[in-house]
Amino acid sequence: KKLLINSRNEVTIPKKASSAEEAASSCGVLLTALPNDSILCSVLFGETIGETTSRGTHNFLRPLSIHVICSTALPTTSRLIASVPAKCSIGFVPTAIFACPDGLALGHATIPMSSSNQKHSKQIKPLLSLSATKVQILGDDRGAANVVKLAGNFLIASAIESTSEAFALVEQQGLNREAVHTLFSETIFDCLIYKGYGQRVATRDHAPYPDAHFALELGKKDVDLVRATAEEVGVKMPVAEVLGKRFEEALEIKGRGDLDWSAIGLSVSEDAGVGVEKYEEYCRRVDPKLDWTPPT
Repeated sequence: KKLLINSRNEVTIPKKASSAEEAASSCGVLLTALPNDSILCSVLFGETIGETTSRGTHNFLRPLSIHVICSTALPTTSRLIASVPAKCSIGFVPTAIFACPDGLALGHATIPMSSSNQKHSKQIKPLLSLSATKVQILGDDRGAANVVKLAGNFLIASAIESTSEAFALVEQQGLNREAVHTLFSETIFDCLIYKGYGQRVATRDHAPYPDAHFALELGKKDVDLVRATAEEVGVKMPVAEVLGKRFEEALEIKGRGDLDWSAIGLSVSEDAGVGVEKYEEYCRRVDPKLDWTPPT
Protein backbone atom coordinates (compact mmCIF):
# COMPACT_ATOMS: atom_id res chain seq x y z
CA LYS A 1 0.00 0.00 0.00
CA LYS A 2 2.82 2.42 0.86
CA LEU A 3 4.48 1.77 -2.50
CA LEU A 4 1.21 2.54 -4.29
CA ILE A 5 0.71 5.74 -2.33
CA ASN A 6 4.27 6.90 -3.03
CA SER A 7 3.90 6.18 -6.74
CA ARG A 8 2.38 8.47 -9.32
CA ASN A 9 -0.73 6.30 -9.61
CA GLU A 10 -4.09 7.61 -8.46
CA VAL A 11 -4.93 5.50 -5.41
CA THR A 12 -8.18 5.38 -3.49
CA ILE A 13 -8.13 3.51 -0.19
CA PRO A 14 -11.71 2.66 0.81
CA LYS A 15 -12.86 1.90 4.33
CA LYS A 16 -12.13 -1.62 5.54
CA ALA A 17 -14.46 -3.99 3.70
CA SER A 18 -16.66 -6.33 5.72
CA SER A 19 -16.54 -9.02 3.03
CA ALA A 20 -14.71 -10.04 -0.12
CA GLU A 21 -17.81 -9.14 -2.11
CA GLU A 22 -17.81 -5.59 -0.69
CA ALA A 23 -14.12 -5.20 -1.51
CA ALA A 24 -14.73 -6.40 -5.07
CA SER A 25 -17.54 -3.94 -5.65
CA SER A 26 -15.48 -0.94 -4.54
CA CYS A 27 -12.39 -1.16 -6.76
CA GLY A 28 -11.27 -1.39 -10.36
CA VAL A 29 -8.39 -3.74 -9.62
CA LEU A 30 -8.79 -6.44 -6.98
CA LEU A 31 -5.72 -8.31 -5.71
CA THR A 32 -6.24 -11.46 -3.66
CA ALA A 33 -3.74 -13.84 -2.05
CA LEU A 34 -5.61 -16.83 -0.67
CA PRO A 35 -4.01 -19.90 0.96
CA ASN A 36 -5.35 -22.75 -1.20
CA ASP A 37 -7.38 -23.68 -4.28
CA SER A 38 -10.57 -24.47 -2.39
CA ILE A 39 -10.69 -21.11 -0.62
CA LEU A 40 -9.78 -19.31 -3.85
CA CYS A 41 -12.69 -20.86 -5.74
CA SER A 42 -15.16 -20.29 -2.90
CA VAL A 43 -14.20 -16.59 -2.65
CA LEU A 44 -14.49 -16.15 -6.41
CA PHE A 45 -17.67 -18.10 -7.06
CA GLY A 46 -19.37 -18.24 -3.66
CA GLU A 47 -20.41 -21.05 -1.36
CA THR A 48 -23.14 -22.06 1.06
CA ILE A 49 -22.27 -22.88 4.66
CA GLY A 50 -25.30 -23.82 6.73
CA GLU A 51 -27.87 -21.07 6.22
CA THR A 52 -25.31 -18.56 4.96
CA THR A 53 -24.68 -18.11 1.24
CA SER A 54 -22.04 -15.92 -0.37
CA ARG A 55 -22.26 -15.08 -4.06
CA GLY A 56 -18.53 -14.62 -4.58
CA THR A 57 -16.43 -11.75 -5.88
CA HIS A 58 -17.09 -12.91 -9.46
CA ASN A 59 -20.59 -11.46 -9.19
CA PHE A 60 -19.60 -8.16 -7.60
CA LEU A 61 -16.65 -6.90 -9.62
CA ARG A 62 -17.27 -3.68 -11.51
CA PRO A 63 -17.60 -3.76 -15.30
CA LEU A 64 -14.17 -3.77 -16.99
CA SER A 65 -12.42 -4.37 -13.66
CA ILE A 66 -9.55 -6.83 -13.21
CA HIS A 67 -9.00 -9.50 -10.58
CA VAL A 68 -5.30 -10.20 -10.00
CA ILE A 69 -4.96 -13.61 -8.38
CA CYS A 70 -1.76 -13.99 -6.35
CA SER A 71 -2.46 -17.42 -4.84
CA THR A 72 -0.13 -20.38 -5.17
CA ALA A 73 -2.56 -22.76 -6.83
CA LEU A 74 -2.74 -25.62 -9.29
CA PRO A 75 -2.38 -24.55 -12.93
CA THR A 76 -5.64 -26.37 -13.63
CA THR A 77 -7.42 -24.12 -11.10
CA SER A 78 -6.39 -20.94 -12.94
CA ARG A 79 -7.39 -22.50 -16.26
CA LEU A 80 -10.75 -23.41 -14.78
CA ILE A 81 -11.29 -19.87 -13.48
CA ALA A 82 -10.39 -18.46 -16.88
CA SER A 83 -12.91 -20.76 -18.57
CA VAL A 84 -15.86 -19.41 -16.55
CA PRO A 85 -17.67 -16.73 -18.59
CA ALA A 86 -17.14 -13.34 -16.99
CA LYS A 87 -19.77 -10.66 -17.06
CA CYS A 88 -19.06 -7.16 -18.38
CA SER A 89 -15.55 -7.99 -19.69
CA ILE A 90 -14.08 -8.64 -16.24
CA GLY A 91 -10.43 -9.67 -16.47
CA PHE A 92 -8.67 -12.41 -14.50
CA VAL A 93 -4.87 -12.24 -14.30
CA PRO A 94 -3.11 -15.08 -12.43
CA THR A 95 0.26 -14.10 -10.96
CA ALA A 96 2.83 -15.57 -8.59
CA ILE A 97 4.73 -13.69 -5.88
CA PHE A 98 8.28 -14.68 -5.04
CA ALA A 99 8.89 -12.68 -1.84
CA CYS A 100 7.96 -12.53 1.81
CA PRO A 101 6.13 -9.39 2.98
CA ASP A 102 9.42 -7.70 3.91
CA GLY A 103 10.74 -8.17 0.36
CA LEU A 104 7.48 -6.93 -1.13
CA ALA A 105 7.61 -3.79 1.01
CA LEU A 106 11.07 -3.04 -0.37
CA GLY A 107 9.99 -3.66 -3.96
CA HIS A 108 12.24 -6.71 -4.33
CA ALA A 109 9.71 -9.34 -5.45
CA THR A 110 9.84 -11.44 -8.61
CA ILE A 111 6.41 -11.72 -10.19
CA PRO A 112 5.51 -13.92 -13.18
CA MET A 113 2.04 -13.28 -14.59
CA SER A 114 -0.27 -14.96 -17.10
CA SER A 115 -2.66 -13.05 -19.33
CA SER A 116 -4.20 -13.64 -22.73
CA ASN A 117 -5.38 -10.02 -22.80
CA GLN A 118 -2.68 -7.52 -23.76
CA LYS A 119 -4.70 -4.60 -22.43
CA HIS A 120 -4.98 -6.22 -19.01
CA SER A 121 -1.26 -6.94 -18.98
CA LYS A 122 -0.36 -3.34 -19.76
CA GLN A 123 -2.71 -2.10 -17.06
CA ILE A 124 -1.54 -4.44 -14.31
CA LYS A 125 2.21 -4.67 -14.95
CA PRO A 126 3.02 -1.11 -13.73
CA LEU A 127 1.13 -1.76 -10.47
CA LEU A 128 2.92 -5.03 -9.83
CA SER A 129 6.26 -3.45 -10.73
CA LEU A 130 5.98 -1.19 -7.67
CA SER A 131 6.67 -4.25 -5.50
CA ALA A 132 9.03 -6.08 -7.83
CA THR A 133 12.44 -6.00 -9.45
CA LYS A 134 11.04 -8.17 -12.25
CA VAL A 135 7.54 -8.73 -13.65
CA GLN A 136 7.50 -11.30 -16.42
CA ILE A 137 4.49 -11.88 -18.70
CA LEU A 138 4.50 -15.56 -19.60
CA GLY A 139 1.92 -15.69 -22.38
CA ASP A 140 -1.62 -16.88 -23.00
CA ASP A 141 -1.76 -19.98 -20.79
CA ARG A 142 -3.55 -18.88 -17.62
CA GLY A 143 -1.82 -21.64 -15.67
CA ALA A 144 1.70 -20.60 -16.65
CA ALA A 145 2.35 -18.36 -13.62
CA ASN A 146 1.21 -21.18 -11.33
CA VAL A 147 3.60 -23.63 -12.99
CA VAL A 148 6.50 -21.21 -12.53
CA LYS A 149 5.54 -20.56 -8.90
CA LEU A 150 5.41 -24.27 -8.10
CA ALA A 151 8.72 -24.86 -9.87
CA GLY A 152 10.31 -21.99 -7.94
CA ASN A 153 8.99 -23.10 -4.56
CA PHE A 154 10.18 -26.63 -5.31
CA LEU A 155 13.68 -25.26 -5.93
CA ILE A 156 13.59 -23.29 -2.67
CA ALA A 157 12.41 -26.30 -0.66
CA SER A 158 15.10 -28.41 -2.33
CA ALA A 159 17.71 -25.82 -1.34
CA ILE A 160 16.52 -25.99 2.28
CA GLU A 161 16.78 -29.79 2.29
CA SER A 162 20.16 -29.96 0.53
CA THR A 163 21.63 -27.18 2.69
CA SER A 164 20.42 -29.00 5.81
CA GLU A 165 22.09 -32.20 4.66
CA ALA A 166 25.32 -30.42 3.71
CA PHE A 167 25.57 -28.65 7.07
CA ALA A 168 24.82 -31.89 8.92
CA LEU A 169 27.74 -33.46 7.04
CA VAL A 170 30.25 -30.73 7.87
CA GLU A 171 29.08 -30.56 11.50
CA GLN A 172 29.50 -34.30 12.02
CA GLN A 173 32.99 -33.98 10.53
CA GLY A 174 33.89 -31.46 13.22
CA LEU A 175 33.46 -28.19 11.30
CA ASN A 176 31.47 -25.15 12.36
CA ARG A 177 28.28 -25.16 10.25
CA GLU A 178 27.79 -21.39 10.59
CA ALA A 179 31.33 -20.70 9.37
CA VAL A 180 30.79 -22.98 6.37
CA HIS A 181 27.54 -21.15 5.60
CA THR A 182 29.39 -17.82 5.69
CA LEU A 183 32.03 -19.18 3.31
CA PHE A 184 29.44 -20.44 0.84
CA SER A 185 27.15 -17.40 1.00
CA GLU A 186 30.04 -15.01 0.35
CA THR A 187 31.39 -16.99 -2.60
CA ILE A 188 29.83 -19.72 -4.74
CA PHE A 189 26.32 -19.46 -3.22
CA ASP A 190 26.11 -15.67 -2.99
CA CYS A 191 22.38 -15.40 -3.71
CA LEU A 192 19.14 -14.63 -1.91
CA ILE A 193 17.87 -18.14 -1.22
CA TYR A 194 21.12 -19.70 -0.03
CA LYS A 195 21.96 -16.64 2.06
CA GLY A 196 18.58 -16.35 3.78
CA TYR A 197 17.57 -19.96 4.23
CA GLY A 198 21.20 -20.96 4.67
CA GLN A 199 21.33 -18.64 7.67
CA ARG A 200 18.19 -20.16 9.14
CA VAL A 201 19.44 -23.71 8.60
CA ALA A 202 22.99 -23.05 9.81
CA THR A 203 21.78 -21.49 13.07
CA ARG A 204 18.68 -23.70 13.34
CA ASP A 205 16.62 -20.53 13.58
CA HIS A 206 13.15 -21.34 12.26
CA ALA A 207 11.13 -18.83 14.25
CA PRO A 208 7.99 -17.40 12.61
CA TYR A 209 9.23 -13.82 12.39
CA PRO A 210 6.53 -11.31 11.41
CA ASP A 211 6.73 -10.49 7.67
CA ALA A 212 9.80 -12.72 7.22
CA HIS A 213 8.67 -16.32 7.26
CA PHE A 214 6.68 -18.87 5.27
CA ALA A 215 4.50 -21.27 7.24
CA LEU A 216 5.53 -24.94 7.24
CA GLU A 217 1.93 -25.96 6.52
CA LEU A 218 1.94 -23.82 3.36
CA GLY A 219 5.26 -25.35 2.36
CA LYS A 220 3.75 -28.82 2.59
CA LYS A 221 0.75 -27.67 0.56
CA ASP A 222 2.99 -26.31 -2.19
CA VAL A 223 5.11 -29.47 -2.35
CA ASP A 224 1.88 -31.48 -2.62
CA LEU A 225 0.79 -29.24 -5.51
CA VAL A 226 4.16 -29.79 -7.21
CA ARG A 227 3.75 -33.56 -6.94
CA ALA A 228 0.17 -33.45 -8.23
CA THR A 229 1.14 -31.24 -11.18
CA ALA A 230 4.06 -33.51 -12.04
CA GLU A 231 1.91 -36.62 -11.85
CA GLU A 232 -0.64 -35.06 -14.19
CA VAL A 233 1.94 -34.85 -17.00
CA GLY A 234 3.96 -37.96 -16.10
CA VAL A 235 7.08 -36.20 -14.81
CA LYS A 236 9.03 -38.13 -12.18
CA MET A 237 10.34 -35.92 -9.34
CA PRO A 238 12.11 -38.08 -6.74
CA VAL A 239 13.37 -35.06 -4.81
CA ALA A 240 9.76 -33.85 -4.47
CA GLU A 241 8.90 -37.23 -2.95
CA VAL A 242 11.68 -36.79 -0.36
CA LEU A 243 10.40 -33.30 0.42
CA GLY A 244 6.86 -34.56 0.75
CA LYS A 245 7.96 -37.00 3.45
CA ARG A 246 10.02 -34.31 5.21
CA PHE A 247 7.09 -31.91 5.42
CA GLU A 248 4.66 -34.60 6.47
CA GLU A 249 7.01 -35.68 9.27
CA ALA A 250 7.64 -32.11 10.45
CA LEU A 251 3.95 -31.25 10.46
CA GLU A 252 2.18 -34.42 11.56
CA ILE A 253 4.79 -36.27 13.63
CA LYS A 254 7.13 -33.59 15.00
CA GLY A 255 4.40 -30.98 15.49
CA ARG A 256 6.37 -28.11 13.98
CA GLY A 257 3.53 -26.51 12.05
CA ASP A 258 3.95 -23.26 13.99
CA LEU A 259 7.49 -22.74 12.62
CA ASP A 260 8.96 -21.52 9.35
CA TRP A 261 9.02 -24.09 6.54
CA SER A 262 12.81 -24.23 6.83
CA ALA A 263 12.17 -26.22 10.04
CA ILE A 264 12.35 -29.40 7.96
CA GLY A 265 16.07 -28.91 8.52
CA LEU A 266 15.64 -29.91 12.17
CA SER A 267 14.72 -33.44 11.05
CA VAL A 268 17.96 -33.64 9.09
CA SER A 269 19.90 -32.74 12.25
CA GLU A 270 17.99 -35.35 14.22
CA ASP A 271 18.76 -37.97 11.57
CA ALA A 272 22.44 -37.14 12.11
CA GLY A 273 22.11 -37.72 15.85
CA VAL A 274 21.96 -34.08 16.96
CA GLY A 275 19.44 -33.07 19.62
CA VAL A 276 17.40 -30.04 18.58
CA GLU A 277 15.17 -29.48 21.63
CA LYS A 278 16.89 -26.26 22.75
CA TYR A 279 16.78 -24.84 19.23
CA GLU A 280 13.11 -25.71 18.83
CA GLU A 281 12.33 -24.08 22.18
CA TYR A 282 14.22 -20.94 21.12
CA CYS A 283 12.27 -20.82 17.85
CA ARG A 284 9.06 -20.69 19.89
CA ARG A 285 10.11 -17.81 22.14
CA VAL A 286 7.45 -15.15 22.73
CA ASP A 287 7.43 -12.27 20.24
CA PRO A 288 10.58 -13.34 18.34
CA LYS A 289 12.75 -10.56 16.94
CA LEU A 290 15.30 -10.99 14.17
CA ASP A 291 18.86 -10.56 15.42
CA TRP A 292 20.20 -10.82 11.87
CA THR A 293 19.24 -9.00 8.68
CA PRO A 294 17.55 -11.25 6.10
CA PRO A 295 18.65 -10.69 2.50
CA THR A 296 16.00 -9.29 0.15
